[in-house]
Amino acid sequence: MWQMLQGYRPRVALSLLLVIAEAAGQVVIPFLLGVALDDYLGGSTRGLILLAAVGLLTMAFATVRRLHDVRLYARIYQRAGAAALEQRAGLSEKTARLNMLREVIDFLEYSMPELVGSVSAFIGTLFFLAALSVPVFLGALVMTALIVAIYAASSRRTVDFNRGYNDEYERQVDVLGRNDSTLTRGHIGLLNSWTIKLSDIDAVNFALSLTLTVALQVFAIVTSTRQGMDEGTLLSVILYVFEFSAVASFMPVSWQEYLRLRDILQRLRNEPRE
Repeated sequence: MWQMLQGYRPRVALSLLLVIAEAAGQVVIPFLLGVALDDYLGGSTRGLILLAAVGLLTMAFATVRRLHDVRLYARIYQRAGAAALEQRAGLSEKTARLNMLREVIDFLEYSMPELVGSVSAFIGTLFFLAALSVPVFLGALVMTALIVAIYAASSRRTVDFNRGYNDEYERQVDVLGRNDSTLTRGHIGLLNSWTIKLSDIDAVNFALSLTLTVALQVFAIVTSTRQGMDEGTLLSVILYVFEFSAVASFMPVSWQEYLRLRDILQRLRNEPRE
């Protein structure tokens, strides 16, 4: 993937800087909501003005990045696609790999910025939780460790299922070229079988992770209320917990995408698979 970005790395770095700036704004906003609430209840609009300014600046970063990224990754796809078609492989494999390359570019354009933003938000949210409520902060760390363990346990099967799907997908043009309905049904059935297996893993992992995030949210509300926090601080803690839960649920999904892309990139480079 690093080689694919050769010649475009400064622009990719600019995109990621904009992502971090956007994530920083989103991390600060829950804290500013608490400040704005306290200030307004005290008769001041200073907090509201600061909240609006940060919100507008965050929106500007997000808009500029999206305008920049769609043009950048269109050029990268064009160049990488031409290189993939020059490989010594059959038509069926080339066609499949060109479509797989689209998945890689989509990951770079959409998932990678979200992942970088999520990591930034993850760190920033933990920092604010540690400052606002140590028990909730520790609960968030425990939840994170459990989610990591859940996804780590299923990584090997995810790799195997993705490899099986991609092996069958590379046969698609050859199968369709034979114009045999029985072969075509069998091919589609195998693709569906691998897809269902991958979906089942995702469903179980998601259910377990969601259960942990709900448990953290309940724990945070009960614990924060018992600590006797003022309204603004309590609101900030609850918002940070919900944001942390969303981020913690998204990051493992990016790991699942990476496992799939690793196999795709090996095919695009004509490397032997493990």
